[in-house]
Amino acid sequence: MDVYGRGLSLRLAIMFTCQIAFVLFGYNQGVFAGIIGNGDFLRVVDDPSSAVLGMIVGIYNLGCLTGTVVAFLTSENLGFRKSIWLAMALLTAGAIPQTCSFSRTQMLVSRYIGGIGTGIMTSTVPVYQSELCEARNRGMYVCSQPLAVGVGIVIAYWLDYGMSFAAGSIDWRLPIACQMILIVIVAILVLG
Repeated sequence: MDVYGRGLSLRLAIMFTCQIAFVLFGYNQGVFAGIIGNGDFLRVVDDPSSAVLGMIVGIYNLGCLTGTVVAFLTSENLGFRKSIWLAMALLTAGAIPQTCSFSRTQMLVSRYIGGIGTGIMTSTVPVYQSELCEARNRGMYVCSQPLAVGVGIVIAYWLDYGMSFAAGSIDWRLPIACQMILIVIVAILVLG
């Protein structure tokens, strides 16, 4: 399927896709900062101690580590596009149960699964981008990824802040659910 054409339009589409993937990474890194102090969230995860709350937050990073190992073992055989699709599928499999979570166990498992998807994505996307871009622009494109991460973090923080004025569980569930917008965008763009 030749949606983006060739030449400059293709390179811009690749760059945009990779930048959105890193906005997603930043968003996922930042979104929990505004959620972990939410009363309704704490009630859903059984009012955890600080150690358990740290585990709920940190298990995502353990999933990211697992995802990098999975990417190392599978990306060569799958190819980069299929690896990114796998990452988006795992991120979706983590995001939906996190959004609908009703227990600590469900939150832990879904954060771990989402972390695996993030680990695969962050291991695959930079290599995919650098292999498909012209050598003269490669450094600029790859170096712009931390900027995209920062944009994702800022979006997450502001959404968390805005939702802090809402009442009920929507104020923590909606920010978690919003990552699905970015997941769908990346999945569609990689398909093209």
